[in-house]
Amino acid sequence: MILMTSLHLYSMKNRVFIFLICLSSISAKCFAQVKKVYAYKQPTISGNIIANDENDIKGNNGARPIERKQNFNYWFYLSIPKKEKVAITGLWIDGKQYDIKQDSINDLPVKKIIYTGLQKNDTIIMAPVTSNKVVLIYPATLKTNDSKYVLNLTRINELVIRYTWKNRTYYTSIKKIKELTPDVRV
Repeated sequence: MILMTSLHLYSMKNRVFIFLICLSSISAKCFAQVKKVYAYKQPTISGNIIANDENDIKGNNGARPIERKQNFNYWFYLSIPKKEKVAITGLWIDGKQYDIKQDSINDLPVKKIIYTGLQKNDTIIMAPVTSNKVVLIYPATLKTNDSKYVLNLTRINELVIRYTWKNRTYYTSIKKIKELTPDVRV
């Protein structure tokens, strides 16, 4: 009986120890230093519209017309505690890796006017007022992917951001980037 009681206590101590380890790893993720990501994309309207009719195919030596790819402008605002040093080290959009451009934002909230072509334009708050430091990152040039782990993340998320904090690497992701209506310029 005494042996069973001591084995039971030993087992309970192990369970508590394992629970504390799990709790600390969960809390480390909860205290990862990118607190919030505000992700936006806005399609651009090209200046020239290419017709896709029979004459275009004949005028192009019988070749199919070139399909246009939709281009986007991107804005990713990261909320980070003011006293923490966080380095943004990677950016993937739709599975493609990009070099990063980064700016500090001092005037909050960040507002964007969306030109609708009507008398009244829309205004959206892209980053609200916060006590944290806000950083704007956006893609620069296209790179080649460097991590198989990230490739798995990019399969299920439209946006993946890698950053380092206290010599550890973390990832934050957004399943779907919020799409803004395109600006209409007259």
